[in-house]
Amino acid sequence: MAKVVMDPVTRIEGHLGISMETQDITTSTGTWTVVKEAYSHTNLFRGFEIILRGRDPRDAFFITQRICGVCPAPHGETAIQALDHAYGVTPPPAAILIRNILHGAYYVYDHMIHTYLLIGPELGVICKYPPMVPPALGKPGIAKLGLGSSYVKCIEMQRKANEIVALWGGKFPHHTSEYPGGVTVKPTLDRIATTLTNMTELWDFAVNTMVPDLMALVERNEHVGEAVSALLDIDFRGLQDLGPTYGNFLSYGLFPDVNDYDKWVEAQDGKPTYRDNALIKAGAWDGDFKKFDLSKIAEYVKYSRYDDSISGRHPREGDVIVRKDKPGAYAWMKAPRYEGKVYEVGPLARMINTFGLHWKIDVTNPVTGETFTFKWDVLNPKGSVIDRVAARVAQTVWFATKVMEWAIELKQYMSGDIVDRRIPDYKYVPDNAEGFGLWEAPRGALLHYTNIKNKKIHNYQCIVPSTWNLGPRDDMGQPGPVEKALEGTWLPKNLSVPEICNVLYPEEDIDLSPLGINKKVTWGDALATALTPLGLAELNMEPANGVTYNTSLAITIVRSFDPCIACGVHIIEKR
Repeated sequence: MAKVVMDPVTRIEGHLGISMETQDITTSTGTWTVVKEAYSHTNLFRGFEIILRGRDPRDAFFITQRICGVCPAPHGETAIQALDHAYGVTPPPAAILIRNILHGAYYVYDHMIHTYLLIGPELGVICKYPPMVPPALGKPGIAKLGLGSSYVKCIEMQRKANEIVALWGGKFPHHTSEYPGGVTVKPTLDRIATTLTNMTELWDFAVNTMVPDLMALVERNEHVGEAVSALLDIDFRGLQDLGPTYGNFLSYGLFPDVNDYDKWVEAQDGKPTYRDNALIKAGAWDGDFKKFDLSKIAEYVKYSRYDDSISGRHPREGDVIVRKDKPGAYAWMKAPRYEGKVYEVGPLARMINTFGLHWKIDVTNPVTGETFTFKWDVLNPKGSVIDRVAARVAQTVWFATKVMEWAIELKQYMSGDIVDRRIPDYKYVPDNAEGFGLWEAPRGALLHYTNIKNKKIHNYQCIVPSTWNLGPRDDMGQPGPVEKALEGTWLPKNLSVPEICNVLYPEEDIDLSPLGINKKVTWGDALATALTPLGLAELNMEPANGVTYNTSLAITIVRSFDPCIACGVHIIEKR
């Protein structure tokens, strides 16, 4: 049994390593190496929860955004919602709309860059070439699929989304405009007009570029399934068979209703809820819709570098006792569980908890009047690479539409309050209080908990999306979602260029009689014949020292969760 290691995993935020124990399976076409067990090594540790202790509670909004430069806005929003809850205040309608606009634009930015800049290159390679092709040969795949121009256009478009975030946030990254009970930025016609102008372009890009590119991937996906099925003699459908987890999906809900904020706060108060009036619903899908219940969350540390005495605790009782040399531990992340079970979080979890396994979203651009319907039937009820990509594309279209609708709605609140007037003045901090923030970052469910004593932060806890998805095994031995998703993944040995040609084109139909070879040969043999005088007959794009494995399928599975290790690990021993 071989051990295959991907470390570091690149093109993500933070330091992640994946190790995989393999096993060989034999079919009629040969013996193949697959992943038996996978281990997610989160190799980064920091100190944010410790840093916050003893500070002014309002500092959390600014400091927690520094957890991550890719997704600072969700941390800021979740920290503010924890303070809203602790203060016992309700943002007025104008403030709710401004928050929704800011974070809706942020979502559009984040989902676009993941689709094209982060996972796009892998999808282009896999859907153009079978996964036994060395990575260097697969690089043209993104261009051959027509994704190259979309990749370039995405860079321009993401800037337009960030301009909206900065417009309402003061700057981006690390916006500054939210405050307990509301916001500090007033609505103006200029801000609304710029939002509508930029988002109209982004809506067009989402509908007329992202959706067609998704459909092109689905079409090319058949090529992947056919190639792998033929080679391995197994029933493999393609990207929908890559990366299934447990079929459990958790969502906290996203974008509260401006007219019914009380329904939103139910989740923070600990009441089981769907957050019915939110755009994205809360829930704990396990094959059917279930209400989300905050009391059912606990974090386990048997395989994490923390003392076992803090294992199994609710975030309200969370603590930090570091054991960096703990035997058997292999991760700095904890292992959060819901009802003791492993749940996937992220865009797919949001869509399933809102729509189930069949999605239909009818949208109308409120500026141009154009209409569009996004339809998707989840291809694998346990989750898959292509379903996660589809969820991001669907939300980009949907949220771009909603941002424009919210901007238009905001016009009726131009002279309204932007902060809850029950706060006596800007210096006010409660003497003793606690609060939960429950939000959805693009990567998934995000929780902040603050405990205030004597007007200072006594305890602060974060459970972030990548902690759910990239975390290690728990005390019950259950692998985390990414670890589970990698099980059974094929790790082909890298082939030489002639060998690849023979796999792709096995027919003996090349006439080499001009070279004195009196029989037809395969493309691979022909290529080897041509390369032999140059000493390149065994040309391979990978190092030749020992067996190398092509991890393109495995890395695509990991990337489909959009790892953010800087968010997932933010704890260090106090010295």
